[in-house]
Amino acid sequence: MDTNNQFTVFALCIFVGFVGGVVYEVFAFGRFLLGCPRGKNKILGVAFDILFFITFACVCTAFAYAFRFPDFRVYIWLGYLVGGILYLKTLHQIVAFFENMCYNGINKLIKKAKNREKTLSKEVDEKV
Repeated sequence: MDTNNQFTVFALCIFVGFVGGVVYEVFAFGRFLLGCPRGKNKILGVAFDILFFITFACVCTAFAYAFRFPDFRVYIWLGYLVGGILYLKTLHQIVAFFENMCYNGINKLIKKAKNREKTLSKEVDEKV
Protein backbone atom coordinates (compact mmCIF):
# COMPACT_ATOMS: atom_id res chain seq x y z
CA MET A 1 0.00 0.00 0.00
CA ASP A 2 1.42 3.35 -1.06
CA THR A 3 1.41 5.75 1.90
CA ASN A 4 3.24 8.65 0.27
CA ASN A 5 1.44 12.00 0.32
CA GLN A 6 -1.69 10.69 2.07
CA PHE A 7 -2.05 13.84 4.15
CA THR A 8 -1.65 16.04 1.06
CA VAL A 9 -4.31 14.06 -0.78
CA PHE A 10 -6.60 14.25 2.27
CA ALA A 11 -6.13 18.05 2.46
CA LEU A 12 -6.91 18.38 -1.26
CA CYS A 13 -10.04 16.28 -0.75
CA ILE A 14 -11.14 18.61 2.04
CA PHE A 15 -10.67 21.51 -0.39
CA VAL A 16 -12.69 19.68 -3.07
CA GLY A 17 -15.50 19.04 -0.55
CA PHE A 18 -15.51 22.73 0.37
CA VAL A 19 -15.68 23.69 -3.33
CA GLY A 20 -18.53 21.17 -3.71
CA GLY A 21 -20.47 23.11 -1.08
CA VAL A 22 -19.98 26.31 -3.05
CA VAL A 23 -21.13 24.54 -6.23
CA TYR A 24 -24.24 23.33 -4.39
CA GLU A 25 -25.22 26.93 -3.64
CA VAL A 26 -25.65 27.47 -7.40
CA PHE A 27 -28.04 24.53 -7.60
CA ALA A 28 -29.82 25.58 -4.40
CA PHE A 29 -30.42 29.02 -5.92
CA GLY A 30 -31.97 27.35 -8.98
CA ARG A 31 -34.19 25.26 -6.71
CA PHE A 32 -35.21 28.39 -4.81
CA LEU A 33 -36.15 30.25 -8.01
CA LEU A 34 -38.37 27.39 -9.15
CA GLY A 35 -40.11 27.07 -5.78
CA CYS A 36 -38.79 23.61 -4.88
CA PRO A 37 -38.28 24.32 -1.14
CA ARG A 38 -41.94 25.29 -0.75
CA GLY A 39 -43.12 21.86 -1.92
CA LYS A 40 -43.72 22.82 -5.52
CA ASN A 41 -41.89 21.24 -8.44
CA LYS A 42 -40.60 18.25 -6.50
CA ILE A 43 -39.46 16.59 -9.70
CA LEU A 44 -37.32 19.60 -10.58
CA GLY A 45 -35.88 19.58 -7.06
CA VAL A 46 -34.83 15.95 -7.48
CA ALA A 47 -33.44 16.77 -10.93
CA PHE A 48 -31.34 19.62 -9.46
CA ASP A 49 -30.01 17.28 -6.76
CA ILE A 50 -29.08 14.60 -9.29
CA LEU A 51 -27.45 17.22 -11.51
CA PHE A 52 -25.44 18.50 -8.53
CA PHE A 53 -24.17 15.03 -7.65
CA ILE A 54 -23.20 14.37 -11.26
CA THR A 55 -21.37 17.71 -11.35
CA PHE A 56 -19.68 16.98 -8.01
CA ALA A 57 -18.60 13.55 -9.25
CA CYS A 58 -17.08 15.17 -12.34
CA VAL A 59 -15.27 17.77 -10.18
CA CYS A 60 -13.94 15.00 -7.91
CA THR A 61 -12.78 12.96 -10.88
CA ALA A 62 -11.11 15.98 -12.49
CA PHE A 63 -9.25 16.83 -9.27
CA ALA A 64 -8.25 13.19 -8.79
CA TYR A 65 -6.86 13.06 -12.31
CA ALA A 66 -5.16 16.47 -12.15
CA PHE A 67 -3.45 15.77 -8.82
CA ARG A 68 -2.83 12.07 -9.54
CA PHE A 69 -4.63 10.69 -6.52
CA PRO A 70 -3.93 7.05 -5.64
CA ASP A 71 -6.52 4.33 -6.09
CA PHE A 72 -9.73 4.46 -4.11
CA ARG A 73 -9.12 5.09 -0.44
CA VAL A 74 -11.68 5.67 2.32
CA TYR A 75 -9.87 8.81 3.50
CA ILE A 76 -10.56 10.45 0.12
CA TRP A 77 -14.33 10.21 0.70
CA LEU A 78 -13.87 11.27 4.30
CA GLY A 79 -11.98 14.33 3.03
CA TYR A 80 -14.90 15.23 0.76
CA LEU A 81 -17.28 14.84 3.70
CA VAL A 82 -15.13 16.93 6.06
CA GLY A 83 -14.82 19.65 3.40
CA GLY A 84 -18.58 19.73 2.95
CA ILE A 85 -19.13 19.96 6.70
CA LEU A 86 -16.56 22.76 6.96
CA TYR A 87 -18.41 24.62 4.22
CA LEU A 88 -21.74 24.20 6.03
CA LYS A 89 -20.29 25.45 9.31
CA THR A 90 -18.47 28.47 7.85
CA LEU A 91 -19.25 29.99 4.48
CA HIS A 92 -22.80 28.62 4.22
CA GLN A 93 -23.80 30.54 7.34
CA ILE A 94 -22.56 33.77 5.77
CA VAL A 95 -24.28 33.04 2.45
CA ALA A 96 -27.55 32.18 4.22
CA PHE A 97 -27.40 35.44 6.19
CA PHE A 98 -26.94 37.56 3.07
CA GLU A 99 -29.56 35.53 1.19
CA ASN A 100 -32.03 36.24 3.99
CA MET A 101 -31.18 39.96 3.92
CA CYS A 102 -31.72 40.14 0.16
CA TYR A 103 -34.95 38.15 0.41
CA ASN A 104 -36.32 40.48 3.09
CA GLY A 105 -35.30 43.57 1.10
CA ILE A 106 -37.00 42.29 -2.04
CA ASN A 107 -40.15 41.43 -0.07
CA LYS A 108 -40.30 44.99 1.30
CA LEU A 109 -40.03 46.41 -2.22
CA ILE A 110 -42.79 44.11 -3.46
CA LYS A 111 -45.08 45.07 -0.57
CA LYS A 112 -44.49 48.78 -1.25
CA ALA A 113 -45.33 48.28 -4.91
CA LYS A 114 -48.52 46.39 -4.04
CA ASN A 115 -49.58 49.08 -1.56
CA ARG A 116 -49.04 51.76 -4.20
CA GLU A 117 -51.19 49.81 -6.64
CA LYS A 118 -53.96 49.49 -4.05
CA THR A 119 -53.76 53.19 -3.22
CA LEU A 120 -53.88 54.13 -6.90
CA SER A 121 -56.82 51.84 -7.56
CA LYS A 122 -58.71 53.30 -4.58
CA GLU A 123 -58.07 56.84 -5.85
CA VAL A 124 -59.33 55.89 -9.29
CA ASP A 125 -62.46 54.25 -7.81
CA GLU A 126 -63.19 57.35 -5.70
CA LYS A 127 -62.96 59.65 -8.72
CA VAL A 128 -65.38 57.55 -10.77
